[in-house]
Amino acid sequence: MRPASTLAAGISLLCLLIAAVAYAQETATAQPSPGRVALSGISPARFNPTHGTVFFTVSGAYFPTDPRDVAVIIDDRQLPVSDLSVSRRIVSASYVAAPGANTVTLRAWDASGQVLTSTETVWTGDLTLDIDVTDALGRPLDSGEVVASLSRDPSVSSTVQIREGRAEVINLPDADIRIEAKHPSGLEAVAVVAARDRWASLSLR
Repeated sequence: MRPASTLAAGISLLCLLIAAVAYAQETATAQPSPGRVALSGISPARFNPTHGTVFFTVSGAYFPTDPRDVAVIIDDRQLPVSDLSVSRRIVSASYVAAPGANTVTLRAWDASGQVLTSTETVWTGDLTLDIDVTDALGRPLDSGEVVASLSRDPSVSSTVQIREGRAEVINLPDADIRIEAKHPSGLEAVAVVAARDRWASLSLR
């Protein structure tokens, strides 16, 4: 006959195995939430700072009230709970990201126990590009705008105004940037420059 202690240990192990299987099945069959999560504070469509606050706003559902039930992940690094603020509709998170492309993910259970997820790729940077903007005679232009876009992905861009012959684009990653300047008179110019150079010039014609 087996000792009572051995039998008890065997029963405990069996209970743990059954619990683990049940949890795996519950996780695998969890239903996605009908809620939709919108990102703000940073955007996939523009150049973003390497640090700041990102906001996730849910519609059609509610976030859990406990920050421990929410995970915000930058690439493969989960932000600590102390960097999160959670309300029923909005999760805000203080973030620090490396320059370049970053995957921003939110994972949470909604208030009904269904899965809420959101994933976006955003570009961050800490470089500033100063641009001199002149006409063909070298005279500074005092109106118009410059659109700076990521050369490899033009959907990521920032638009800045020309003032006293200068334009400044911030939050750029170390990458090639396409700059296009347009003046109300119809003058324009385009160039591709390296953000690390920190300076460029455009002569509009």
